[in-house]
Amino acid sequence: MSEKPDVRVITYMCPTHPVELYEVLSELLEESVGCYTSLQYESRSPGPLPDRPDPFTTDKVDLGFMTAAAYMKLREKKNSYVELLPVTPVFAHQMNVENKPGYFSDIIIHSDKKAHNVNTLLDLRGCTFAYCDEESLSGSKIVLKTLKEKGENASFFGSLLRSGSHLRSAQMVLSKQAEWAAVDSTTLLYSKKFMYDGGKDIITLETLGRLPPYPIVVNSRLSGKIKEAITNALHKLPQSAEWKKKLAKFGIIKFDSNNNVTYDGPAAQVWAIQKEKLSVRYY
Repeated sequence: MSEKPDVRVITYMCPTHPVELYEVLSELLEESVGCYTSLQYESRSPGPLPDRPDPFTTDKVDLGFMTAAAYMKLREKKNSYVELLPVTPVFAHQMNVENKPGYFSDIIIHSDKKAHNVNTLLDLRGCTFAYCDEESLSGSKIVLKTLKEKGENASFFGSLLRSGSHLRSAQMVLSKQAEWAAVDSTTLLYSKKFMYDGGKDIITLETLGRLPPYPIVVNSRLSGKIKEAITNALHKLPQSAEWKKKLAKFGIIKFDSNNNVTYDGPAAQVWAIQKEKLSVRYY
């Protein structure tokens, strides 16, 4: 009997997503692909750390989960060791009625703000804004793009609080440290049930997007047979009631096709404002 291959998995999506999601995905791959997996997660960055050797280039990882912004940056640098897998998760969201890939940015406020005639994004002028980091498409870039389209600029913001994660941004709104935030919709979907009173005091004021789907990447050195097996295992998720149930609690409905064209067009328009800043003050 041939020895099972090892697949080294890394996720840069925690704490935006719970690490348990990637533990379940690793278990799914072990069963479906017939491999052993080891999982590491890097919570300090949405993609390979800029001041460290890239783990794909140095051949330290085989399979990676990261943000669209991080992947687009790697693609811009033409990293030949990072290859996009043609598959991506599809998450549940009230705006995603067609169950398509991609995600959204939820503009959230505390329910108390409703009593102060806050009904649209523009009503938040001068209010304290919490954001995860300046590179985030959902936590920063889509907000800047939307404000620019409405004739606004960074002077729109009151105080700015860099939270470090979408989860922390949501918690800041709930505890009234911040008056509003732009949060990855998949984070809000999963995390509200663990917040005080189920996060009932968090209100989604508006939803921005759709944003490009989360990329799943592989080390280009990984064998073609394993790449294909991973892709097929994820595509076949809806056929397994057991695995579908396990992933449903994280908001995943299914996995769908993905390709590099997805990160052009509207995605590139959001990415094009990457040089625009929030004029941040750190607290």
